[in-house]
Amino acid sequence: MATTKASTSSLKAEVRRIPDSVIARLDPIVKKVFSDGDFHRVDMRTIARAAGMSFATIYRHFADKERLLFWFIAHWLTELEASAIAALNTEGSALERIERFIVAHFAFYESNPEVGRIIFMTVPLERWMRESTYAYREPTRRLRIVIEEGQKAGEIRSDVHSERISDLFTGMFNRTFLMWEYRGRTYSLTEQYDALLPLIESGVKGKVTAERARRKTSSAREP
Repeated sequence: MATTKASTSSLKAEVRRIPDSVIARLDPIVKKVFSDGDFHRVDMRTIARAAGMSFATIYRHFADKERLLFWFIAHWLTELEASAIAALNTEGSALERIERFIVAHFAFYESNPEVGRIIFMTVPLERWMRESTYAYREPTRRLRIVIEEGQKAGEIRSDVHSERISDLFTGMFNRTFLMWEYRGRTYSLTEQYDALLPLIESGVKGKVTAERARRKTSSAREP
């Protein structure tokens, strides 16, 4: 959830064709230099040397380091978008599908912490916000549709706009990733969702969800 934000119908259009050999050489280098260092200190010649490629080759495909970085962000996020949308397309209540959507993000960034560092910590957001890859349009659009379905069904509170509820999930995830990174990744990022779930549900659940929870609690107490 980048502000995990980036679209692959739109991302696929954004991720223009680059030779596989160039992607394979650059991918680990781009992850390392941009996740380990200051964005403003990275330069194309350093990337070329680390990748064992000529500066002219990299420049021909990307023109500058911003285009290179934003291309790779779009490239990395195609995988996340697919799993996030698949989670929303599963069976179950709106809240259950949203839970799977959020867990898909936790799982992706736990497996790709360098991508998380770049997106949440090192990329200049003011500059990235001018790029189409920032918008994460299709996952965000589908998430809001599921939220609105839940609002109509009474599972999710309807006195708050679906966009604000979507922002709540995004903000929660961003902060959780940052604290996981700050604490040295000493625990499972994905497992944090179990602790966060009651907080999320108590903030967004509607009357139907609250009644289900009440009945579940009552039945659990019966001898």
